[in-house]
Amino acid sequence: MFRPTGPGKVEIDQNFSGAGMLKALLYNFDFDDFDKRKFRPLKTEHQKFLAERVVPLLEHDHGFVWMTGSASRIGANAWNMETSMVRVGTVQAYLLDHGVDASQIEPNAVGEEEAQAHALDDERDRAVRLWIMPKLKTDPRPPKKVPPRPKLSQKFRIAMVTAVSASHASRLAKFKRFKLGGGPLVDFAAFTVWDTTNNIACMYAYIGLGLGVGLPSLPSGSVTTHGPWNDFTTEKPMAVWQFGCWSRFTTAGAGSHSVNWITIETPRGIDNVYERIETGVTYGVGMSSSIGDFIRATPPERFSGP
Repeated sequence: MFRPTGPGKVEIDQNFSGAGMLKALLYNFDFDDFDKRKFRPLKTEHQKFLAERVVPLLEHDHGFVWMTGSASRIGANAWNMETSMVRVGTVQAYLLDHGVDASQIEPNAVGEEEAQAHALDDERDRAVRLWIMPKLKTDPRPPKKVPPRPKLSQKFRIAMVTAVSASHASRLAKFKRFKLGGGPLVDFAAFTVWDTTNNIACMYAYIGLGLGVGLPSLPSGSVTTHGPWNDFTTEKPMAVWQFGCWSRFTTAGAGSHSVNWITIETPRGIDNVYERIETGVTYGVGMSSSIGDFIRATPPERFSGP
């Protein structure tokens, strides 16, 4: 028969209270929580505590609660186990009705196993014990920065530059070829390499050492003006900034007539570029061949032609 036992009581373990944590005992449940299988609601005091102290710790999936229902030693073991299950189930139902997800709740029942030994019926045995812990949330890893896919091409154009072009070579001074006497020479030249697929270009500086032959009656040095564009292709796709570092430049001619070959190193796995190219007008007569460095002088820049 249903026997009311007065108001519900709550005891908080202060040693277990902190940010997102709580340990409490809801006790003094009625002796028979359900009479003739008719469930009775939680006591007002228990509802108030759950609403004010427990639900806020669990809402928005912030915490997790373990609950254990218990019973006093009055009655048969099986009945006490069922009674403790009803008590913890009533608390669980209240939390579910107030927005707590079932995945956040771990209910358990122990019957009279943990009943106090000093009395046959103790109000603290008719209880539900709660342990609430915050869920450990780790910040998601920042998205991995994937470098942009390099712009590759097999179709390029190259032009020798010996006069400053404000459109795409404003940072370079005039480059000239100076022959030293009739033998050794130092070559200084500037080239623009243009990726015609992606419309980007780089300036390259060529510095080489070699041998030159010129007519004694003419100046030993020569200067070549801005040359025309020369189309060439690479064996495999590559980026416009990947040419160099090794290079060879060979030229022979007089005035507007010249024959020129250039070899440029490419990345491993791609055959080096070896092309005959047209250059600008050469002021001087002779022939020369040099080997040196083909050095990128500017980063890739948008370029759609002269």
